[in-house]
Amino acid sequence: MYSFIAPRKKTTIDTFSYMWLIFIVLTSILLIGVGLYIDGENGKFNIYKVEYKEKIEQDKQKRLTLQKKINGYKLSYKKSKESSMANNTLKTGLQNLLLFIPDEIKINKLQLDKYDVKIYGITDSPKTYKLLLEPPLKSIFDSTRVGFTKKDDGTYLFSSYNKIKRKRHAK
Repeated sequence: MYSFIAPRKKTTIDTFSYMWLIFIVLTSILLIGVGLYIDGENGKFNIYKVEYKEKIEQDKQKRLTLQKKINGYKLSYKKSKESSMANNTLKTGLQNLLLFIPDEIKINKLQLDKYDVKIYGITDSPKTYKLLLEPPLKSIFDSTRVGFTKKDDGTYLFSSYNKIKRKRHAK
């Protein structure tokens, strides 16, 4: 038997396989393109990341500098507060000291140092000084020394050295 139809040439790949092959190639090209795009964008983000890390480091340095300044200001404020309190205490103490000075004793000179007070003046007798002025001075100061010199008119010059011991602060 013979066929009246001439045989068709067979393709190496059938139509269905050909469609799958085109689909796979196109999908691969699309995925490679998307991957390259993502890689490019990732490179841009890496550049931004480096820039932001540098900016963060700069901000940290600024913050540390500002913190040092703030600590300096706090220390300065604390010292000024302590100085102000010490001045007020000294002022109050001197006012109290001057209130203790009786009318029989005249003060010529009052010399203040950091931890001591020197008083120079005139009194009618050493007993008056020891009775009226020495007890308040001893209650205020840790050590008190006095010297007397007799004047021609019968009064006495005195010089009193009064000292407060230094207080050590724990650090």
